[in-house]
Amino acid sequence: MDQVLLFLSGLAIGIIAVLFGGSMFLSIPIFQFMFPGMTYGQIVGNLKLGSLFRGLASSKSTWEHIDIKGTLGILIPFVISSIISTALISRVDQSYLFYAVIAAILLTELSPRIAHLINKRTRFIFSVLLGLYAGFIGAGISLLLLALLRTLYPEKEKILHVKIQALLIETVSTFFIVLAHIWYGNILFPIWIIWCSGTTIGGYLGGHFLKRSVHISPKIQQGYLWIIYLVALAPFIYRAFFSIA
Repeated sequence: MDQVLLFLSGLAIGIIAVLFGGSMFLSIPIFQFMFPGMTYGQIVGNLKLGSLFRGLASSKSTWEHIDIKGTLGILIPFVISSIISTALISRVDQSYLFYAVIAAILLTELSPRIAHLINKRTRFIFSVLLGLYAGFIGAGISLLLLALLRTLYPEKEKILHVKIQALLIETVSTFFIVLAHIWYGNILFPIWIIWCSGTTIGGYLGGHFLKRSVHISPKIQQGYLWIIYLVALAPFIYRAFFSIA
């Protein structure tokens, strides 16, 4: 029964991730409720593997537009720092996820206000910082990653090209993050297979739904963000309430 629930959860997350985003905010509490004995690294590691499957599938269709040589200056420090932060969280207790979720919420909300700080002079520093964040949790990183890449491709007509390179950097870093989690024994069989099967199918279905979806207003998008923030904090609120009771 738990395996069926895990698959269905992955299926739902896969669809929602494509349509609205915020998959990490929704996935973390699912793993916390289903696997209370997991470490921080085990939760993030198995979730990252699901993200890797989605990223590889997306990158396959855009491979001819990928500029690996042009993005190396960002890619290398980003990947190295993401591996370092992965090593730091690999053995820590699940309770530390609370601080990671809070950081993710703050970064998601502040991204539009700090994106202007990213320029050619600060590019390397932000590559390292965002890489560290990607290893810790990585939720809501997409906007700052786009801002980082816009310093390489400032032309407005290249925005699609920028998005493709952002997907490349995120996918490559996720690959090495997953390798680090494998090294530390955080990828658990058969949990990752069931989860990835659900998220992959959900991602495929979500793509079809996306083609038929209507424009979502900014107010609805903001409301959705606050809902997923609450969902991400739900396990911590639940534990705090019952510890007091």
